[in-house]
Amino acid sequence: MEMKEYQVRALEAFDRWRNALAAARTQAGAAVAALREAGVDMPGDLRNYPKTAWQQLDVADYKVPYVDRTDEAGRPIPHICFKVPTGGGKTLLAAAALQRLNRQTGLTLWITPTRAIYQQTKAALRNREHPYRQMLEIGSGGRVKLLEKDDLFTAADVANYLCVMLLMLPAANRQKGREFLRMFRDSGRYPTLFPDSDDARGAASLLAEHPDLERNENNGPVKHSLFNVFKMLRPVVVLDEAHKAYGARNQQANEEFARSINRLDPSLVIELSATPNRGISNLLVDITGVELKNEEMIKLPVQVTSFTNADWHYTLAQAHDQLERLDAEAQSLQMSEGRYIRPIAVVRVERTGKQQRDGERIHAEDVREYLTQNLGVSANAVAVKSSEKDELAGMDLLSGFSPVRWIITKSALMEGWDCPFAYMLVILDNTQAKTAITQLVGRVMRQPYARRTKREGLDQCYVYCWNTNVGQAVSHVKNGLENEGMDGLSDEVLGTGVDWQRIEVKRREPFRDKAIFLPLVLHKDGDGWRELDYQQHILPGVDWAAINAPDPQSSLPDHASRQSASVDIGDALPVFRADRALFIDKTLKISYFARRLSDIVPNTWQSARIVQQLVEKLQAGDGNEDEIYDRRSYLAFALREHLANAIEEQAESVFRHKLQVGKIRFDLEAGQPNFRMRDSYEVPITDHYALLAGNDGRPVQLSLFEPVYDQQFDSVLERKFARYLDEQKALRWWHRVAVQQSGEYYLRGWKQERIWPDFVAMAGETAGKPHVLVFETKGEHLRGNPDTDYKERVLETLQNAFNCGAMIVRDGPMRGTFRLVFTEMEFPVAPAESYETQ
Repeated sequence: MEMKEYQVRALEAFDRWRNALAAARTQAGAAVAALREAGVDMPGDLRNYPKTAWQQLDVADYKVPYVDRTDEAGRPIPHICFKVPTGGGKTLLAAAALQRLNRQTGLTLWITPTRAIYQQTKAALRNREHPYRQMLEIGSGGRVKLLEKDDLFTAADVANYLCVMLLMLPAANRQKGREFLRMFRDSGRYPTLFPDSDDARGAASLLAEHPDLERNENNGPVKHSLFNVFKMLRPVVVLDEAHKAYGARNQQANEEFARSINRLDPSLVIELSATPNRGISNLLVDITGVELKNEEMIKLPVQVTSFTNADWHYTLAQAHDQLERLDAEAQSLQMSEGRYIRPIAVVRVERTGKQQRDGERIHAEDVREYLTQNLGVSANAVAVKSSEKDELAGMDLLSGFSPVRWIITKSALMEGWDCPFAYMLVILDNTQAKTAITQLVGRVMRQPYARRTKREGLDQCYVYCWNTNVGQAVSHVKNGLENEGMDGLSDEVLGTGVDWQRIEVKRREPFRDKAIFLPLVLHKDGDGWRELDYQQHILPGVDWAAINAPDPQSSLPDHASRQSASVDIGDALPVFRADRALFIDKTLKISYFARRLSDIVPNTWQSARIVQQLVEKLQAGDGNEDEIYDRRSYLAFALREHLANAIEEQAESVFRHKLQVGKIRFDLEAGQPNFRMRDSYEVPITDHYALLAGNDGRPVQLSLFEPVYDQQFDSVLERKFARYLDEQKALRWWHRVAVQQSGEYYLRGWKQERIWPDFVAMAGETAGKPHVLVFETKGEHLRGNPDTDYKERVLETLQNAFNCGAMIVRDGPMRGTFRLVFTEMEFPVAPAESYETQ
């Protein structure tokens, strides 16, 4: 599964935190040992290595203090939170984070808030072909054992496998009572994890190691409870949708739940939340709605339509007409590109119960009848999802064989249900419109295949409301986006009414009806030129024979073993047998590695050659087949990383060589397929819009298009840079590029992904040659990460090429400035020459 850019950055931050945590723990251990030996009192914070590690990072959010958490034995608990909006891949990040821990044994508790999310997570982790399960298998060396709360497991299971136990939120929340209290029962279900009842020495040793274990009354024996099992095993805890645990209005209740997690004595807590509680969680990664939008994960804008002077039948009919238009567009897309999408509408009604159809409130069956009898919808295209009736059970809505186009519900889809084909939300419950819109809007925002279609209708989602003021509906949708963690997207909600409008912005008068061109990265194509294509022009130039396996350097994992015992009836004591190695077929298969390289090495023969080379190096270094097998997960990970770096290095060499010999060009030579700036485009604005003002308080003057609205900019740095450009008298015009919008300007380098700059500008011309300026603004916190370094190198290379570092044209050199800007202090000096405008 290919990670999105924001997911890669999140995992890189997690890796940096883990490394800092390991270093801080080692330092704290050494310091404690030294002070203990010297008989010196230890400072209170000396053992708090998670806090030390956090303070050493430059990725953490310091707007709030670090939140300390300790278990019942007084040990500090490392805990971090990924803030990920709905639809951003929280479960994927959780699985990838667990993979990076490289734990081959032990216990992981995966806690989910709702039954729906529990079932989805269980289905994914049970499926050995699913990417989530594969990540865990790679990280554990193929030793994953999936458990549920009531499943029996033994000490041998935990010693030999990575046991992943799924729990529902109530089972971990002490405030919920009964479910939590079941964990405290002295059940006797885990005999291999506790000493025998008459083993006084074993009991004393256990309490010495785990002094906070729960005991029976009057300091009696340790309870053989699941709760005590957790405390002994010190699990890694994954808390999915953590805002459901910490999102109560009563902060005291939130803190009590946090203490419930702390009492499990976790070795690490990984939280995933759309709206984290900053008073309880340490926010390591903050992913915004804008990032999801830029990565094509969600459909935007949200088109809100409301009908206040008609009955619900009219609202439903209008929604039906829109769905028919979307379906026609989807069929056209499939015919032209082969991409299958079946737009689905989700209808929220007031009643779904069998005995609740009273003719007054809108019932699911009322809607079904109107759809099928009045609007001509096929009966098998309509499904009801409720607590009593689940017509979606066992159905794959993404399958081309599924007929479902309408889903009727009341509250069954509020949590944990996401279908990329869901395009429309129809609210027929006007008594609960606010709650319904707020809680359901996230269900229709996920983009099919996480890739835009470049068809306007299929790249946005729709909300139809009955008997609700459009301004209120828009407000509810915005609240819904905020509840889903999609901050920064409030301007993407468009209401059909007086509150919103789409404004066409046109070129300023001096540039209207003029052809304005910008340079593209081109590749030689016979006698002509075409836009550079990574698959056709860069990848074939990679010399696979020159890519060899890396030198393997890693420690061997522990050998798996199993402990067993036989128990007879009567008073006979258990008979324990010595540990023996688990029998595992350790025949090393080259295909195991080759399959994990297929997305970066297209030639399977080359994959096999490199893997074979790696195995031979391992064997030459006194490694036997069993040891290589035990290390295969780490080796596959290390090999992927090595090959990705080697391919990128060669791709860069191919790009630079072709640029030098003239097979790649980057200029504005007439007659070549350059990028042509569009004449106008539309921007959505509110009635209370604000124009972007310059530093003198007047609207900006040099933008290629006018007017320019404040909402077109994603950050303070971008607004400041726009104002800065507007003050540069040497510029003829500047333009704010809308990321990944059809018809916008982009660049290419030696990777497959496009580079979308934030700004493009042009100074005056000399001898018919323009000075082109391209800028990408980055916050200081992004300086030095791999993506930033790549863009910086590409822009520098293109600048040299454009300024005739690789090509001389007849009429003299063109000029260009291509660079990244991190802070105000780095705003570039504008061209000093005096240009004449034409």
